[in-house]
Amino acid sequence: MIPLSATEAISPAIEHTKALLRPFSLRLWLKLGLVALLAEMGAQFIFPPGGNPAPAHSTGIGGVAGGITSMMVAVFVAIAVVGILVGLALIYLSSRMQLVLMDLVATRTTLVAPVWHRTASRTWRWIGFKVAAFFAIFIVCAILVVPFIYLVRSLPRSNAQPPAPAFLGSFVLIFLLAFAVVLIVLLAIWSMRDFVLPFLLFEDATVGDALSSASTLIRNEPGSFLFYLFMKFVVTIVAGIVAEFCIVICMLILCLPLGGVAAALWFLLHQSSPFGTAVMYITFGLLGLVFLVVFLGAIICIMCAVLTFYQAYALYFLGGRIPVIGNLLQPPSPEPPPIAPPPMPALS
Repeated sequence: MIPLSATEAISPAIEHTKALLRPFSLRLWLKLGLVALLAEMGAQFIFPPGGNPAPAHSTGIGGVAGGITSMMVAVFVAIAVVGILVGLALIYLSSRMQLVLMDLVATRTTLVAPVWHRTASRTWRWIGFKVAAFFAIFIVCAILVVPFIYLVRSLPRSNAQPPAPAFLGSFVLIFLLAFAVVLIVLLAIWSMRDFVLPFLLFEDATVGDALSSASTLIRNEPGSFLFYLFMKFVVTIVAGIVAEFCIVICMLILCLPLGGVAAALWFLLHQSSPFGTAVMYITFGLLGLVFLVVFLGAIICIMCAVLTFYQAYALYFLGGRIPVIGNLLQPPSPEPPPIAPPPMPALS
């Protein structure tokens, strides 16, 4: 497979997505949509589960001890433990689904169970790498946040005077620092998932080897990879707009008939007997349940198409640069069988 630029990879990624999702099957779209949504959860960094940071100001133990009972402490501890366990389970599940989704899209298969078992051995390497990367990025962002906090606290509190040039300069610097933090996190997420995970998955590489291979790829074509990250940002915006538009259309399509039925029931039964009123409200509840189920199914199907294309786009950009991925996306044509030599003429 020849290397494709960030723009050239868009068209084959669209065709690949269409081939994978055709013919339309609601069961297939819901299944792959759930896989993709769970995988997208794992695309984020691992923040401490269940928890908000401690409050900046403490009232002291003596000031609150009288209002805290042993039962309250036990409830808080139980909630924290459950939150941590749920968070860890989601981290594990979403990380597994990232491996599954990438394998499914690359191999054009729709059977989740075999891929789930085939990729199991890479899971803990991937999770461990994400945890280590989170702490590294957290330290970098914390270094940037310290001057951010100082600048915020140094801004004048009164609006009586027009803003001074120093105020405007501080505001611009705050904006740039916030943008830098978001950019660092975004680039780290995309780099980990698009450039490191393929080596862990398809070559069964160690974390060190995967990092080394990814670094070699980027050093060989720094401009191409930077442009790919820029185009990924553009593709993300466009795909988000398309997904939002489709979701709004689905909502309108659902609201018109269901809303019409609800309005008709209201005009017919809202002044009827208690039995008729009860039937009306029960029907309202059923209509709301139907709306919720169908609308959630539509969202899952829409995200199935969007996130499958998103994954295919990354793979087609890498396919010409990582041979194992290129051979999966475009299997090499089999070599023709050797031609037998012509028979020797018989001797007279």
